[in-house]
Amino acid sequence: MKVKRNASIFMVMLLMIIPISSITNSMVYEDITEQSVNDKDLSSWWWEPLELLSAEFDTNNYFSRIAVDNSNNIHIVTSSDEDILSAGLDRDVFYKKFDYVTKSWSELELVSSDGSSYSENPDIAVDSTGTVHVVWLESADILGSGTDRDICYREKTSSGWGSTELVSIESDSTSTYLAIVADSNGVAHVVWEDFADYTLADGDQDIFYKHRSAAGIWSAARIVTDLSTQSAFSPDIQLDSQENVIIAWNDPSNILGSGVDQDVFYRQLDNDFITWSPLKLISSESAATSSSPCLSKGVDGMIHIVWYDYSDYEGAGTDADIFYKSYDPKLDSWSISEVVSTESTGTAFRTYIDVDGTNSVYVIWEDTTDVGGGGTGNNILFKHLDLNTHTWSSLAILTYDNTVSSFTPSLAVDSLGHVHTIFMDSDTSLLGSGADYDLFYKKFVGTPMQPVLDKINPNPASMGNIPLSWSSVQDATNYSIFRETSQFYSIAGLTAISTTNTTSFSDAVSSTGYYYYAVVATNEYGESLVSNIEFVEVTGIFASFELGELLIFAGIVLGMQLIFFLLTITLINSKIQSTAKPKKGKK
Repeated sequence: MKVKRNASIFMVMLLMIIPISSITNSMVYEDITEQSVNDKDLSSWWWEPLELLSAEFDTNNYFSRIAVDNSNNIHIVTSSDEDILSAGLDRDVFYKKFDYVTKSWSELELVSSDGSSYSENPDIAVDSTGTVHVVWLESADILGSGTDRDICYREKTSSGWGSTELVSIESDSTSTYLAIVADSNGVAHVVWEDFADYTLADGDQDIFYKHRSAAGIWSAARIVTDLSTQSAFSPDIQLDSQENVIIAWNDPSNILGSGVDQDVFYRQLDNDFITWSPLKLISSESAATSSSPCLSKGVDGMIHIVWYDYSDYEGAGTDADIFYKSYDPKLDSWSISEVVSTESTGTAFRTYIDVDGTNSVYVIWEDTTDVGGGGTGNNILFKHLDLNTHTWSSLAILTYDNTVSSFTPSLAVDSLGHVHTIFMDSDTSLLGSGADYDLFYKKFVGTPMQPVLDKINPNPASMGNIPLSWSSVQDATNYSIFRETSQFYSIAGLTAISTTNTTSFSDAVSSTGYYYYAVVATNEYGESLVSNIEFVEVTGIFASFELGELLIFAGIVLGMQLIFFLLTITLINSKIQSTAKPKKGKK
């Protein structure tokens, strides 16, 4: 009876203690509130000082393009008449690279080394392996191309530059404006304008497409504008999230009710390289000339496009403005047109677009608007769109202090969300560039966005490893983890317990108590705001058990003790009885 009574008392005490502990923990949770976390905000970002990229040239630079690879290295192609690197006095294509690790520009390299005539209007793409793909217009008779202008190609791998290849081999006429993109398999996709009367072409200028396999095999040329009845112009090319080929261009043909003015059209080639989608009219709201589209894609699969347009749409006026649209492939739906260059009072044209890893859109263009700066020539203007709030930023003037004209801008966004831009300028006072047209570089950067620290689970937790995780910040290169035993809101004077380049960390804790955590994202430009603060209560070994589990455990222990006790009593009683039993004597 005494054993049963003691066991009952223990169980009652256990039932009283555990609910009290649970109530106390609930009160702690309610007393501690989370800090608010800011949405993406680039208002504190800045433009780095201008850099001269064409210091080696004493003559003009011309059409140039920029690309960024997966390692955030910057790749640039340009054309110039400079007789350098044994290029000769003809116009040639040159290449330069910025190494993200060493923070330095490479030496200039000659790309069009096989040409003895005009090599110009290059474009560039870099695939996921780091292979560089370059195309350009070539007037020299190389590889049996003849003396008309053709499309040439060259790739650069870790082993160096490959041989020059002729892309427009089927063409017997003039090939002109071109564009290139590379997919994740190392396949290069090229579009261009061509007057060739080839495969359903009718002698006017059409848009043609080809792709080159990773093994170096070119497909046959395919006509994109087979429905066009007039000359088509200014093609651009992109890949969607399924790596279907997206092509846009402008065309005066009266197709899909577009009228006889220039309009922007769009077509998709499935990734089987067989099936073409139906033709789509993009500039449907426009009643005037729409020209020179530029494509990009977001990580969410959305396709984004800009072009310049003379339509008086949304109060834009009859001068040229920059228009924007997006395409949702999941809904097979285009957004309505938006005017980007709302502040412009002149002609806005030569536009370029790219999208970062958070699906923010960046647009750059050339504009004749007098911005009131150092001169009255053309300027390079810039805006970005936050798709979370669908709000366009205020206008940025990249060339405000320039005294002459700036033109032909291009941009690319790296994996950190930093924006890299290039443009031409004839201002003789810029960085000692001289009176020729020179190539300049400028980048838009800032400290990382604020990370969001996840709630710690389990909480309460036992002594040992405390798992932490937080949101990935696009422009962060590292994360610093802070831990304190009391609430804090600033890291001033605090030392990080660890630094990592991942979005998780396991903290080894060997003492009970309350622990408070925060994370700060960092990059080469500084630190983010401190994340929200999260806490965890670390208790003894039983803290992670549920009430039912504790009762079962306690019951097992008590049961084992009771069994041991009863066995002991039984054995003792047995021994006593054996000892006390009288011996039998003989009668």
